[in-house]
Amino acid sequence: MLVGETETEVRALLDFCGVEFEEACLAFHKTERAVRTASSEQVRQPIFREGTEGWKAFSEHLDPLRAALGEVLEAYPQVPAAW
Repeated sequence: MLVGETETEVRALLDFCGVEFEEACLAFHKTERAVRTASSEQVRQPIFREGTEGWKAFSEHLDPLRAALGEVLEAYPQVPAAW
């Protein structure tokens, strides 16, 4: 849901943590501070939908995990079709 409803999800997370919302939370990719991680280039990009389907190429490899999770996976809310 974070990809489709970013502001709603960020606000809910911050509220849960007792932290006040700031517009900069939605513009994290515009920061000029130093980033020292392997994903430093990704930090400079807004959230995007293009990568949400990438897992499908590996779907068959996830079968053992699905089997291990069993009922837990079945109880988890499904991802909306809009994704």
